[in-house]
Amino acid sequence: MKTKSTFFLFALLILGVSCSDSVKNTVTYMANVPVYLSREEFKSTTKMEAARPLVNPGKICLYGNYLFINEVNEGIHVIDNSDPSSPRVLTFIEIMGNVDLAARDGILYADNLVDMLLFDISNPNSPSLKTRMEGVFEGALPSPNNDLPVSKVDTDGKVVVGWEQKKITEDIELNNYYPCPNCYYFSVSEARSDYSWGANNVQPGSAIVGVNGSMSRFAIADDYLYTIHIRNEWYSYQGQSTVAYTTGQLKVFELKNDRAEQVNTISVGNAVETMFAYEDHLFLGMSNGMMIYSIENPSAPVYTSSTWHFWGCDPVVVSGNYAYLTVRSTNVCGQSGNFLQVIDISNIAQPNIVAQFALQEPYGLGVDDNKLFICDNGLKVFDTTNPAVVGTKQLFSTTDFKGFDLIPYNNLLLVIGGDGLYQYSYSSDNELNRLSVIPVSK
Repeated sequence: MKTKSTFFLFALLILGVSCSDSVKNTVTYMANVPVYLSREEFKSTTKMEAARPLVNPGKICLYGNYLFINEVNEGIHVIDNSDPSSPRVLTFIEIMGNVDLAARDGILYADNLVDMLLFDISNPNSPSLKTRMEGVFEGALPSPNNDLPVSKVDTDGKVVVGWEQKKITEDIELNNYYPCPNCYYFSVSEARSDYSWGANNVQPGSAIVGVNGSMSRFAIADDYLYTIHIRNEWYSYQGQSTVAYTTGQLKVFELKNDRAEQVNTISVGNAVETMFAYEDHLFLGMSNGMMIYSIENPSAPVYTSSTWHFWGCDPVVVSGNYAYLTVRSTNVCGQSGNFLQVIDISNIAQPNIVAQFALQEPYGLGVDDNKLFICDNGLKVFDTTNPAVVGTKQLFSTTDFKGFDLIPYNNLLLVIGGDGLYQYSYSSDNELNRLSVIPVSK
């Protein structure tokens, strides 16, 4: 997308930029034109429905004996997983634009484009909307899923819920500082396959906290919910088309009983993709590396350190003194290769990349019981007893399906992907035994 947007910019520059301060030109081009709903219409789209098949599953949350699976941009499937060999799909929560989710103590947290929703899941068979936090993700836009530029956006009293592709003719004013006021640069890729999301580490104690996959942008640690938000900013320049840019934000919500109060917003750059909470730190997977934030003061994360690499999509997980980060090269993510990085974080202020191993097309990953699980052209499992050589100690692999993300937890492995939900048991014998499959509906 960036390549084609850049080409569009280049074409406009050829049309009109000269040594003068500004040039007016009439241009005609195909663009994504916003589709709006009023605020009230938008709120009415959230509702409980009967169970429906998985079609385009995305992110996943394991909450006790239940699973919550995101249907990309449409809502959340609720599944009774008390018997992993025979999971039962219970109901579906329709949530327009939903991509991320997390759960804690009877509350399910979910994004709804610009809003955050809190659902009562004390009875997961019958979830109900408890609270709508309006505008906490202001500037969130649905992905257009194409490489066309975006036309003017006006969200006064309404919400952008989609796009129409139309031909636009307009007069624009270009100058040396604002060469392409009509171009919109998305940092948000297609929600399931190119936007990473981080898992949270479940700490012992009385709280029941859901376990997310490694591609989540929501993470819960103690009494706080941390979210990654890509905010789209726009404004008019000299009365002409919209100038737009993106900023990455780490938002902090204090969880009080069944409420969430936003207490902080921190700029983290628009290259942020993943988030993994482990002990008293947040590990942010960036498209060009990893950043670490201390949450010793949980309401005020503080930048601690970082590592860097060439451009690529990369979730990160942590166990003990090591972080494991996969980098995937695609047209969106960059062309830096496909590999696993092993990072020594024993000195959190100076993380050190100790090893790197080639992979094919890695997506999500997870670590548990001296095993590293990676969605890589299927599923691969490695022995982490010696992290420096983990990539040479493969224990298991299959190409029966293409995984997008996974959760290994207490000898239960859940893998979600384009083929559906796969569940396995694993133990010290290094064998994986398939328990069940919920296939997608073709």
